[in-house]
Order: sequence, then C-alpha cells, then structure tokens
Amino acid sequence: MNYVPLNIIPAAPNAKADINIRFSSFGRDDTRYGFTSMVSDGISMSSGNINVTFNDDYLWSDDRLLNFTAVHEIGHALGMSHSGVEPAIMFAYYDGTLRPMHSDDKMGIHSIYGWKTPKWNRIDADSGIQNLIQVTSPSNVIAANDGLYKMRSTGQILRYSNGAWITVDNNRDTAQVVGSSGTLYQRHHNGGTFRWTGRASNWQPLSGSDSNVVEIVAGADQLYCRRRDGWVARLTGSSWTSIEQPSAPGSRQIAVTDSKVLWNLLTNGYLVRSLWPYSAGEWTIVDINSGNVAIATGGDDFYKLQSDGTVVWLDMSGPIWRTIEGAGSVAIHAVGNMLYSRHGDGSVWRYTGTAGVWEMIDDRRGVVGTVGDRLGQVWGTMSNGEVWALVS
Repeated sequence: MNYVPLNIIPAAPNAKADINIRFSSFGRDDTRYGFTSMVSDGISMSSGNINVTFNDDYLWSDDRLLNFTAVHEIGHALGMSHSGVEPAIMFAYYDGTLRPMHSDDKMGIHSIYGWKTPKWNRIDADSGIQNLIQVTSPSNVIAANDGLYKMRSTGQILRYSNGAWITVDNNRDTAQVVGSSGTLYQRHHNGGTFRWTGRASNWQPLSGSDSNVVEIVAGADQLYCRRRDGWVARLTGSSWTSIEQPSAPGSRQIAVTDSKVLWNLLTNGYLVRSLWPYSAGEWTIVDINSGNVAIATGGDDFYKLQSDGTVVWLDMSGPIWRTIEGAGSVAIHAVGNMLYSRHGDGSVWRYTGTAGVWEMIDDRRGVVGTVGDRLGQVWGTMSNGEVWALVS
C-alpha cells in the first residue's frame, strides 16, 4: 500500500488468514452490499478472524461497485470506522456515487498505521548544478520532451534519461532554463529566448536580445517574462506583448494555472491576477498582504507562502483563503494536484489534502530544492549538488 507500512498478500493454501473474503446469501430483505465482522457472525469461515462478506444475492454487474464496496469493507477490516465526511469512501451510506479515495480515507489509515519510511535513490552528484526542473504536461499523455532537466553553472543543460544525463545544450550564454507542457525553453544573459526542438543542441530562436527581460516563466502552453522595469509580458510570435504596463510596485513572481490564469505577486506583497485571454492593464487585486513572499500553482489551484511560514490555499468555492500549513515553510512547489513544502531545516513535506496534515517525505535536512511531476514522482537537490529521486 502506498506510503502505509502494510503488506497485503494472499494467504498460502490451507494457511490461517488474517482477513477472510467470501460471498454469502444475506436473504432477500437484506439490501447491504457487504459487511465486515471481527468476531463469529454465525456463518464465519473461521470464528474469531476478520471476515469480509459480500452479498451473493446481489447481481454484481459493475466491477467498479464491487471494487468500491471492497475498499470500504477492507477499510473496516484494517480497523477504520465510518467517516463523517460524506465524499469519503468510508462514509456510512452509499448514494450511488462511486467516489475516489478521499484525503479523509487516507488520513484515517495513516492514523492507525503511520507512514512508510521514505526511500530515496541518488541519481547525481554534481557540485556545479545550478537548477533542476521537471517538464510535465497537463494531460495523461506524456509529451516527448517531458522529463527531468538540470542546468549547470557553465550554462550546460542536460536531460535525465534511462539512468544517465544527456547534454541537450552547452552554451555559456545560457542564464535560465524552464519548461511546461512538453516544451523546454532557455533564456540567455542578453534576454534572448529559445525553444528546444527535441534534437541535441538544436534550439529554435524565439525572441531577440532584450536587456529588460530578467526572468522567463513557462505555464500551460505559453511563455511569459518579468522585466526589469517591473511589468509582465507574454511571448506572441517573436516579440513580447505587455500584460502589465510599467508601474510601481513591480512584479516579484508570476505563476500560471492550467487554464492560463496568470498570477502576479508584486514587490509590496499584493496579489493580482489576469484571466485568459489577457488584455494590457486588466489586473484584478485578489489580496492585499505585505506578508506574501511566494506563490505557486498546481493544476488550477493557487497557493501562497507568507513570511511567518504559513501556507495558504485559495478555495474558489468561496472564494476564501484557507490556511493549510500553520508555520515552518520556507519554500513551496506545486504541480498538478501535488503540493510540497520545504522547511527551514531542509525537511520536505507533501500535502495530504487535509488542512494541517502533511506527510514528511524527506528528513535528511539538507534539501535546497524540490521538483515533481503530476504522477507523484519527486526529486530533491541537496546543498552539495547531489540529486535524489523518491523511490517509495
């Protein structure tokens, strides 16, 4: 079981099992799909053991319902009681909706058995590493250029493939590498931008030199930049189209959701956003808080990190700001439905989906950077240049 220190295997023939699973007639007036008993129930195969019984009088024509029922009943067999959270699988009543595993279900099993000790595998030791990024696509289809990349202090860019680092460019002019939706970009020290074609050291020029470009950000299928004069622009063709006119305060950080909502953290801590398709100057103030120090987007979710170490999520059902981590964070990273928080001691935590509940996935106290993909794979960069991959 993922991240739970349990190993469930079939019992050997004629061996005594911890959990017995069987089908039995409940009688025509019994509408239950199944039940779990911890003691003899009169029809037990082995009195005193845990028995999960499915109603053999029901026509199990939908494997999904059988699977849903099995997860619920085995949850009981593992010690879980009914949940008061209606979307949870362990909720007492079935309303006809085949619900996915809820964070309340996950935290219930973790509260009993704890967490697996995370295992990491070192994949690199490079004192010259400057940046590590993961290019990932928003769909379930992995694009050809999705993957893990690093940039060295010499400007060299390498891709991790089949256990080895392969050079995709080696140019001292390279100042930054970013990627999104299967596309890898680089910025040169003179502000020029390029897109990787997928062939070794073959890069397509996008925009010419521009000393005002100080950072590029890839989001969805777009490329953006922050400029030295404080405004934000989007690449259209071979030129930058202004989204924010020069003003004070300027932009500190930008982030983009899958639906191309552009978030802008200003130098005074204010948060503004612009909806797709953007128009110059059309920004909406969403938050006025000088304590905002960093932002992150995962899928269409938005998170902010505050100077006191708290992590806050924008619940769009309100909308309302909800604190999901009380203190301790110094950096956040989000991708898809995954959110990670790095603490000041170097430990890394993954958000479980329940406010205030985080799973520690790295306690080695030397992590300086964390990246991940939408499938839950995680990589960490250590202060000595080592790169480690989370195995389990």
